[in-house]
Amino acid sequence: MKKIVFYIRDFFCGLCMAIAACGMFSCSDFLDEESHHALPDTQNWKTLEDARSGLMGVYGLMRAALADNNTQWVCGELRLGDFHTDSRDDLDAIIHNDLNRNLSLVNHVADWRRFYAVVNAASVYMEHVEAIVGQDMAYSEQNLKWDVAQARALRALAYFYMARIWGDVPLVTSSYDNGSFPQIGKSPSSSVLLYAKNELLAAAEELPFQFGSDNNQYYRQSPSFWQGKLLNKLSVYAILAHLSAWTGHYADAETYSAYVLDNYTQIGIGEEQICLDVENVVSETGLFCGSTTTYAPYRLVAFNFVYKDNMDMTQSGHLEQWTLCKPYVQKLYPDLYVMKDSLAVIYGDFKDVRFGMDTITHKYQSTYFDMNVSKPVFKKINVVQNGAGKDGDFAVFGSSILFSRMEDMMLLHVEALAAINRGDEAIQELNEFRKYRGLASLSFKKDFGSDIRKLINNIFEERRRELIGEGHRWYDLVRRQKILKDNPQLLDLISNGGIYWPVSEEVIKQNSLIHQNPYWE
Repeated sequence: MKKIVFYIRDFFCGLCMAIAACGMFSCSDFLDEESHHALPDTQNWKTLEDARSGLMGVYGLMRAALADNNTQWVCGELRLGDFHTDSRDDLDAIIHNDLNRNLSLVNHVADWRRFYAVVNAASVYMEHVEAIVGQDMAYSEQNLKWDVAQARALRALAYFYMARIWGDVPLVTSSYDNGSFPQIGKSPSSSVLLYAKNELLAAAEELPFQFGSDNNQYYRQSPSFWQGKLLNKLSVYAILAHLSAWTGHYADAETYSAYVLDNYTQIGIGEEQICLDVENVVSETGLFCGSTTTYAPYRLVAFNFVYKDNMDMTQSGHLEQWTLCKPYVQKLYPDLYVMKDSLAVIYGDFKDVRFGMDTITHKYQSTYFDMNVSKPVFKKINVVQNGAGKDGDFAVFGSSILFSRMEDMMLLHVEALAAINRGDEAIQELNEFRKYRGLASLSFKKDFGSDIRKLINNIFEERRRELIGEGHRWYDLVRRQKILKDNPQLLDLISNGGIYWPVSEEVIKQNSLIHQNPYWE
């Protein structure tokens, strides 16, 4: 990926300006042998604005890494998942884990260099931003601590993504902004994940629940401006909870997710509003809308793309590009959809407000799907023109990429409780969630025979129903299988490294120390 151009109006800074301030290169030739030339430090690290634009550039690169070729959903949602395609060979190959095929989409997603753009940019930022203290009196020591902690967390998050996607990856902990790139081999994924965990814990120590105050603003903005846009303390604990669950350390996952659930009021969520109603999740101006302020606190970790003045929106980098069709956009059929038979299996309770059928009228009551077309349309994420689109003639999208939201954290905590054999507590919290989705309470003894394995399976099914289309399904399938071990096909993939993506041949050509993941050789 030679060039990424993204606009971050939400932060009042262009990414191009941020790249210049960070000393980032032309955007991700990292770990290959092509040189780049950063601007001299004396031109980059002088003012409060330099610090802000540099930090926003790291955020922009993180979003770019996830949006490029819809990586968030390609890697997290499609493999062995619920979505189906009739028209796209590349999407079908990914769905069936056929990742050795020479297809453009597969080849682009297999290239990890866009994530190393984040790693290097964050390292450059952390190593140089301190120079601004003393040069610009508006840039305080507190500002510096918060900025460095965010860059640290973003770098750790990039490594967490890479370890989940590719397994073993090169671990680079300092920047290479002098035009010289050493050849670096892979580190075990366990080492990479441990490094990411320690970095996240260090960042969590420094980060606040909310940035600044009305009297002491952060980059001249009040806390409400930054909600749902920057990584705060709870954001980092949400990432830690997922990292711990992925590595099988469920006691830690329970601790970190519990911390989020115990402190959510600190980030602007009302005490009685821990879970959003479905209508606010699916609304065109609701949870996924990049410019929402009402629901922004519920986005624990999100990367926004805001539509303003008919500018800055794109067709690519949003799931809607593949899942919407008429009447939402001028497209006859969706590239991806969930088949009706699958929906009947996933949403078995007709009272489920996300998808169900009225037993009297026999009409669908659906907020996640539109059934009034030949193929079910996944409309849960539907932010056409930031919610202003009426006829879909101008099909540009403004949805945020969500790594985690409050409902995800509630269900992850339930998963962790069950995994450490605290079934009674798990069922109690699961029932608390189910009532928000119109579902009756369950009994650990009556409904599951006090069998923790049956409860765990049900919890993952609840995550499947709630989080469909958000990039969780594949990782949930792997975690579930590591616990229950009831699917020979997936067990074989886990034991032989088939859960990881192949490494791009372009990356291997540029670095002789990088070898293909054995499963894909």
